[in-house]
Amino acid sequence: MINVRSTKQLCFQGDVCTFLFVAFLSVFVFFPSSSWACCFGCANSDCDAAVDRIDDWHDQIQEDTEREFDEDLIAYQRWWIEVLFNEEVLPAMGRMADQMSATAMFYTEMVGAFLDAQVQMDTQRLLRKLQFQAHKDYHPSDDFCWFGTNVKSLAGSESRGHFNSLALSQISLKRQIGNVFTAGARHAGDDQKVRWGRFVNTYCDIRDNNYQAPLTIPKANRGDTGLTLVCDVDHLTGAHRFNSDIDYTRVIDSPRTIDVDFTNDTMDTTNIFALPVFTDPGDEENVMALSQNLYGHDVLSRGFTDSVMKTETAHKLYLMLRSVAAKRSVAQATFNAIVGLKSSGERDGSLIVDGGALAVHPTGGIYIGENERTRKYLAAIVSQLLPADPNGAVPPQGGNILDLIGYMPSYYSQLEILAKRIYQNPTFYANLYDTPANVARKKVAMRAIELMVDRAMYESQLRREMSVSVLLATKMRETHRGTLRDSYLAEDE
Repeated sequence: MINVRSTKQLCFQGDVCTFLFVAFLSVFVFFPSSSWACCFGCANSDCDAAVDRIDDWHDQIQEDTEREFDEDLIAYQRWWIEVLFNEEVLPAMGRMADQMSATAMFYTEMVGAFLDAQVQMDTQRLLRKLQFQAHKDYHPSDDFCWFGTNVKSLAGSESRGHFNSLALSQISLKRQIGNVFTAGARHAGDDQKVRWGRFVNTYCDIRDNNYQAPLTIPKANRGDTGLTLVCDVDHLTGAHRFNSDIDYTRVIDSPRTIDVDFTNDTMDTTNIFALPVFTDPGDEENVMALSQNLYGHDVLSRGFTDSVMKTETAHKLYLMLRSVAAKRSVAQATFNAIVGLKSSGERDGSLIVDGGALAVHPTGGIYIGENERTRKYLAAIVSQLLPADPNGAVPPQGGNILDLIGYMPSYYSQLEILAKRIYQNPTFYANLYDTPANVARKKVAMRAIELMVDRAMYESQLRREMSVSVLLATKMRETHRGTLRDSYLAEDE
């Protein structure tokens, strides 16, 4: 530490010396030498010597004063640096720097702790936010499950529809070209004989052709009106099939699902109906009978024997008949495609008694309630639009709902519900007030259904384009032949 007392004494002594020096010097400076001589009354020579002596003293005192001042200043500077700064200030500044460094490190540690706490809290908050967002996003709504539940058998139903369409195409083609085991394989007239027998036994309605007598009158007393002499149909159990061979609207256009399945080896529905066993041919026979009346009423000629086929004329004629068969197959392709779209869909359940409850088929048969999940889920959607029949045979949906969508909904029926019916329910739009993730999921599902509909429309446009092309080629055939004939005649001339 600095010695305050010695420092004060040193400074006091320097101040006294400085004062005396300045006072003595001012006497000689401000008062000339002649004045001093006059004052003391000495001789001129003595005065001159005194003046010289005083000048010498003055110079010596000035030099001594300057030297003393320089020495004191140097000593003061040395003391300031070596004593005050090196011994007092510099160690104090070093200790202060150490203390400031320690304090700064402590502050840095505190700031780091605050930063760590901030990062920790931000991380926890982010994890909580992501956890909540994940819980919110991965909580699907019931509306989205409508799509996921009802499309699980859609691909299988589409594949089955394509197969049924192909089967109908093969049946019609074999009928035209007289393939073995077909009705008109031997003679073309046999095809109409078989169809007439089917009409008499299945599709004939005695009330046609101006029938006058009621059904309660015995057949022998009914007279000649109507088709009483032709029809051989039980009008109590087979009335639902009257004129099905010519009624396109009732057989094909109106129902969403047609009971057609060519994947099995039977034309009845005995495999799903029981208690008692009820064999119903479903719609397969109706569809084939209708197609035979619509396309190729007169099948192609069967008169090509071995002897006839040896001629070149027969070759050309037979190729022309095959051309007609090809054009008929193109014309019937649209019909077959529609039947395929509406044919019975894929099953995704097992044949079990549904809670022990039996159900009555619209045709009168009793069938075991099947665990068809697709049918139940589709019926649940339609039940919000179409009230269940209070007298319905299939609880809880009601017979009218299953009559609309079908007992095994077709690809067409499922696609119609997913692409149209589901949007007719106001609840669907109210439930769009949901999480953004669920809305995005619904948007993707709707886009997928839209792509399916676009694909079906695209395939329909292809069939339409093919039909128009064949129709145009047929209409231009005579013109083309006339042009060729004229060109041949011109060459001969």
